Amino acid sequence: MRLETEDIGVRYGRHEALGGVNLRARAGEVTAIVGPNGSGKSTLLGAITGTLPHAGRVILNGRDVAGQKPWELAAQRAVLPQATRLAFPFEVLEVVRLGQQAGTAGGRANVPMQALARVGMAHYAERIFQDLSGGEAQRVMLARVLAQVWSPVEAGVPRWLLLDEPVASLDIAHQLQVMEIARDFARAGGGVVTVMHDLNLTALFADRVLVLSGGRPLAFGTPQEVLTDDTLSRAYGCTLKVSRPPERADMPYVLPHHGQLTGA
Repeated sequence: MRLETEDIGVRYGRHEALGGVNLRARAGEVTAIVGPNGSGKSTLLGAITGTLPHAGRVILNGRDVAGQKPWELAAQRAVLPQATRLAFPFEVLEVVRLGQQAGTAGGRANVPMQALARVGMAHYAERIFQDLSGGEAQRVMLARVLAQVWSPVEAGVPRWLLLDEPVASLDIAHQLQVMEIARDFARAGGGVVTVMHDLNLTALFADRVLVLSGGRPLAFGTPQEVLTDDTLSRAYGCTLKVSRPPERADMPYVLPHHGQLTGA
């Protein structure tokens, strides 16, 4: 089973934000979308989730999403946006229950607390969501989407996590925790598509990487195939040197002192 896009295009007036993007994300894998600011990463995820009007098609588990009802899609994939604002003072546990009710585990009373425990926020269950820090709120919203698609596979059909910069406001320990959750979900048979800025976390956790530049795909493949000097230098507009630790020759990484702005 896959999540596929066919010639996805997004325009804002005369500006082409995305053009001709084809993506093949497979269940059982973490697929990362990387690229510089303004390259179209979140725009592509918005097209996949249906929050942005677009040209082209999105195929989820073999079916065109355009022909599916909202409740059908909610049962198959859960979406974590970059930021979420709530107008009313919900308790943390209530926020997670909202996600559960949109999915297929609505009858399982223990799922919301299990989801909060998974992200290390069970002791915040009775706190008001608006009182949380940015990082705490982000982890609660991750618990919400986990509760929506709690079982990575149901009736032989994979569920999907669609994550927009899920580690952006987190410290390193919680970044690793969130990426481990994503990887565990994929290992259990679900699919994960995530927008990422951190290339090193991408190399560590992603199975496939799509590099966008200027709204168009520049490269797609494994981290070893895609995270190269040439590809990253072209994508980010600066000279980058990708290194590999002696003990993990299959694990590329990029350090800031290896970067130089083009023309500097």
